[in-house]
Amino acid sequence: MKSTIGLILRIAVAVASLLFIGWKVHDQLAGGIAGIGSLSAVPMLAAVALMPLNWLTEAFKWRLLTAHLQELNIWQSAKSVLAGLAVSMLTPNRVGDFAGRIALLKPENRTAGAMSAFVGGYAQMLAIAVLGVVAFGFRPALPDFLSVAAGHHALTMCVLLVFVAVLSGFYFAAKLMAARFRFSRWAWLERFIGAAGLHSNNQLATAFGLSVCRSLIFMLQLWLMLAAAGVHLEAVEAFCSIALMYCFVSVVPTFALVEWGVRGSMALLFIAGQPTQIVTATTVLWIVNVAVPAAVGAFIGVLKTRRI
Repeated sequence: MKSTIGLILRIAVAVASLLFIGWKVHDQLAGGIAGIGSLSAVPMLAAVALMPLNWLTEAFKWRLLTAHLQELNIWQSAKSVLAGLAVSMLTPNRVGDFAGRIALLKPENRTAGAMSAFVGGYAQMLAIAVLGVVAFGFRPALPDFLSVAAGHHALTMCVLLVFVAVLSGFYFAAKLMAARFRFSRWAWLERFIGAAGLHSNNQLATAFGLSVCRSLIFMLQLWLMLAAAGVHLEAVEAFCSIALMYCFVSVVPTFALVEWGVRGSMALLFIAGQPTQIVTATTVLWIVNVAVPAAVGAFIGVLKTRRI
C-alpha cells in the first residue's frame, strides 16, 4: 500500500513537472519569438547536436566527484544530473539541483553527495568567472552600464584577478585550509572546504577542467544559434560577448524557468544585433539545453523506482 501511494505521488509530480515545463516552453514561443521559423538549419542543428555533449561533460564531472562515495557508470551519472536539472527548475539559481542528484544515490551517501554537488557547482562558477575575466581583458568595448569599469580597465582587471585568485584559493587549497583553519562563524564555508578537501588535487583540477569545457560548449552553442538567427559575430567578439553575458547571468538571482528571459535581456546588453534575432537564439537554446533535458530528468528522477 505504501509503495503504491509513493508511486502515485511520483507519477503525479512527474506529470505536473512535465506540464509546467511544457507550458513555459509554449508561453515563450507564443511570446513574440516570431523568427523561430527563419532559423538557418545547419548552425541550428549543430547547436542542438552539442546538447548531449554539454550534459555528458557534466555527467563525467558528477561521476568524478562522487567516486569516493559510490561507483557510478556514465549512464547512471547522467541520470542523476538530469534528475537534478528537473528539480532545479523550480528553485532560485538552481539550488535544488543537488536534491535531484542525490535522490538517485544510496541513502547513506546523500549527505556527502550534496556537498559534492556543491563542489561541482563551485567549479562551474569558477570556470565562468575565469572566462569572464579573460573576456574582459580582451574586449575593447563594453556596454554603457560598465563604462566606469571600462574607463579604469587596468584597475578593474587587477581587482578581478584578485577576486578570481581568492575564489581559486578556496577551491584548490581546500585540503590545506581544512587542516589549518577553522571558519566557525561561516559554517557553509567550513562545510564546503571540508567537502572539497575530500577530493584529491587531481580530481579538483579535472572537475575544473571539465567545467571550463562545458562553459566553452554552451558558449559555442549560443554562437551557432546566433548565427542561425542571422547574428554573425567574429570568433573573438563572440567569445568576449558571450563569456561576459554568462558571467552576469550566473550572479543574477533567478529561477531556471525564467532564466531564458534573463539570458535574453543580458544578451541584448552584450551582443550587437537585432533584438528579435538575439532573443530568438537565446530562447531556442534555453529550450534545447534546459527544457528538453529537464523533461527527460522528470521521468528519470521521479518515475524511477529502482535505485542506482
